[in-house]
Amino acid sequence: MKSFTNLRNLYGTLTLDASATNLTLGDQLINDEIRHICALQDFPWTHKARTMTTTASTQFKALPFDIDLVESVFVTVSSQRYVPKLIHSREQWDILNRSNYTSDYPEYALVYNGELGLWPIPATSSNVITVNGKLRVIDLNTADDTARTITTLANGSNALTVSAGLTAQHPGFFIRPTFSTTANTGDGNWYEIATVTGATTGTLVRLYGGNSIAAGTAACTISQMPILPEDFHDLPVFKAAETYWNMEGNFVKAATFAKAYSEGLQTLVNQYKSPISDLVIDDGSREDFINPNILISI
Repeated sequence: MKSFTNLRNLYGTLTLDASATNLTLGDQLINDEIRHICALQDFPWTHKARTMTTTASTQFKALPFDIDLVESVFVTVSSQRYVPKLIHSREQWDILNRSNYTSDYPEYALVYNGELGLWPIPATSSNVITVNGKLRVIDLNTADDTARTITTLANGSNALTVSAGLTAQHPGFFIRPTFSTTANTGDGNWYEIATVTGATTGTLVRLYGGNSIAAGTAACTISQMPILPEDFHDLPVFKAAETYWNMEGNFVKAATFAKAYSEGLQTLVNQYKSPISDLVIDDGSREDFINPNILISI
């Protein structure tokens, strides 16, 4: 995987210009290209589930900062999931709210002005609201953090304890315990941070697969990563380098990076093209298929 720091350093190398001015230009070009790639089609890796909690007698809660389009919602109450129907008319919503009705069992939800509303109004606090949606593409702008250490991370667990420095903005960042074969050291793999519960504690999206770290001081790196699949992290750098060399008038170098970008982008689109992207409905006309809805029982 290539973090923000890796990408800007690679851009500086490919353009033979590591000046602060050029690296800042590279940051902009890379971020713009990531957005362009994400906009090409409805890629599966642009969708995530995010959580928040209800507050008693509070109908609207701010959406998670990185959710752009809400696709579905469910609320978990005592391990039971309740799925409210998403409505899109403010008029309908206002009709529902003619009376002040509270309940922990939602029937309808409305996304409005960057917030999610539930009807009836939640009666109690701390029920988990899960929002499935399309992510906003956040600019890469945070350098690698190598000043922290991992104190606890058990094999087969996703509970993480570090020395310091975790904040509410770290979910979505990745952490890599530095590789070593000795006890209380890491496996060298990148793990996405799922939640942060304090300055030193959080959870990972996937279970940790390396040597258990207990009461240790294992070196690690915390990094901001592009939303793109790992094998295609280089793509926006190739496009940025193409733009740079075109600006410099070196069209031979520009063409080299354009070719690398075009081939990589085609591979990405082919690999992640949804097999059900075409809205075609099976009409049941195959010889080996009988639609039971057209049969009459006597």
